[in-house]
Amino acid sequence: MSENQPNNYQDKTESDVITSLIDEFSNPELEEEEFRNDFFKGFSGRRKKSAFSLGLIWMITVGLHWLSWSWIVISVIAVFITIHGFRLILSNPNPQKQNLSSAEIETGAITPKVSLLVSAKNEEPVIAKLVAMLSQLNYPQDKYEYWVINDNSSDRTGIILDELTQQYPQLKVLHRDNTAKGGKSGALNQVLPMTDGDIVGVFDADAIVDPDLLNKITPLFNDSQLGAIQVRKAISNSEDNFWTRGQSAEMALDSYFQQQRIACGGIGELRGNGQFVSRKALESCGGWNEETI
Repeated sequence: MSENQPNNYQDKTESDVITSLIDEFSNPELEEEEFRNDFFKGFSGRRKKSAFSLGLIWMITVGLHWLSWSWIVISVIAVFITIHGFRLILSNPNPQKQNLSSAEIETGAITPKVSLLVSAKNEEPVIAKLVAMLSQLNYPQDKYEYWVINDNSSDRTGIILDELTQQYPQLKVLHRDNTAKGGKSGALNQVLPMTDGDIVGVFDADAIVDPDLLNKITPLFNDSQLGAIQVRKAISNSEDNFWTRGQSAEMALDSYFQQQRIACGGIGELRGNGQFVSRKALESCGGWNEETI
């Protein structure tokens, strides 16, 4: 027994606790395992957690309303929100520019295969336009595929897609009936095993896709530490009515906040439209979470 070894059970227990605490901060693999065990396994009751969180927020709000000194708490919170708001506005984004030329594409500079997925439910007005866009991307035809999942549509979306497969051989369609579960996440998870892309992209049916988008996205995945990218979004029928104009404005504002959040040291969020994820990262997460609201 060494001189530094504890001589009784209590000392040994205290030493083990301290050692374990040090290991959590010094061992990245142990820290990641602890994070996964504590965080990712808690998704099963996400709706209940959301309801609980909302209820807790309302309780705090009501409590602050009745407390005489609540104005102090509210003033402090307002100061912090104002400071963070100025940080977002004044941060200077530094976007990466890694576009490849047509010559580089032809010589095989781009090798990753990309699988593009669209979950469509009652998208009759816009689905044909999206399919036409996806078929005309400036990317080697044998290096990308696109799937459209007809998620139990009650309009002519499924019929239109079947007709479009005759016009666009590259289009692949999966039909889901009323027994399918999981919503959009379930639709994406169902089609994922049928795809073979190194990078998986997700769009909404009303998205506008730039022809050179894949040439701008795929080089960024050369960074082994990068698992996903969220692109800025727009919708194809933004001028149709008040609601589509509002959605277009919301997407523009969301893009701005995403950009500024990253610029001031934060992290961007993945949306249901315009996300690109490496297959390796996606499979390590177990696919898309079907418990999301």
